[in-house]
Amino acid sequence: MTFLRGDAGLRLVSLALAAGLWFMIAGRQTAERGVSVPVELRNVPRDLELTGEAVNSVDVRVRASPGLINSLEPGTIRATIDLVGAEEGERIVQLSPDQIQAPQGFRVVKITPSLLTLNLERTLRKTVPVRPRLIGRPAPGFEVAEITSDPAEVRVAGPRSRIQEIESAFTEPVSVGGTDTTATELVNVGLEDPLLRIEGSSRVRVTAVVHEARETRSFEGLRVLARGRPARLAPSRVTVSVAGPASQVRGLEPSDLLPYVTLPRDGAVPKHLPVAVDVASGRAGVSVLETRPGEVSVRLLGRQGRP
Repeated sequence: MTFLRGDAGLRLVSLALAAGLWFMIAGRQTAERGVSVPVELRNVPRDLELTGEAVNSVDVRVRASPGLINSLEPGTIRATIDLVGAEEGERIVQLSPDQIQAPQGFRVVKITPSLLTLNLERTLRKTVPVRPRLIGRPAPGFEVAEITSDPAEVRVAGPRSRIQEIESAFTEPVSVGGTDTTATELVNVGLEDPLLRIEGSSRVRVTAVVHEARETRSFEGLRVLARGRPARLAPSRVTVSVAGPASQVRGLEPSDLLPYVTLPRDGAVPKHLPVAVDVASGRAGVSVLETRPGEVSVRLLGRQGRP
């Protein structure tokens, strides 16, 4: 142990004292770091929902030794708010360091914002109709006659104020571009308000009935026939308006339409009778829209054809 004698020993002792002093001072050094911390809500009552602008995170400033600060990983610090026993309405929560969960060796020195305003509303449910959406245009000469959704309604849940405002749900677009037949597709249902949700299945079957485009046409001066008994009609001619598939309506002739009134075979005859119209067979889809006038006056004729 002779190497510890003399000046060499004193130097070694001094070195040890300096190292101990350095470690003691270094151990007292601290550093700070700001991190964005997620806010976790616990024990939210089942019949309440958070509305308004939600605070999803707060800025937390922590202090620790430089070594710990440099080793801090995202997600290791979080803030928790316990809502057990909360009621509907506005609630102001003050975040304290006790509500910040941080690893051992870290101390919370600042929280921004430290005051949070939470709006809680009661959960309501409502049944609303589904509004199917279409894109594209059918093939030339064809049109969409009917749009249906199966099911026709969905059940929606959410905060009371938002549920009271919603009127309908909508579907993903169903394409009818260029088609001349009925289109059917299974699609998802959506809601405009992100705070609302659909309970149960969110898929419906949309059916778009596509058929030949319809046209209308009027025929003037068609003679009215008296059926059942001879009679004089006034006026004796009427105008008939029809509608149906364009190809059928365009091919109609005046002779394809027969206006008539029906007289009782016995007894008194009303002074006025409604005009009906027969459409010739083979004119599928053609229907009578209107007859002008809609009724005519009637006078019976005797055997000689006179009133």
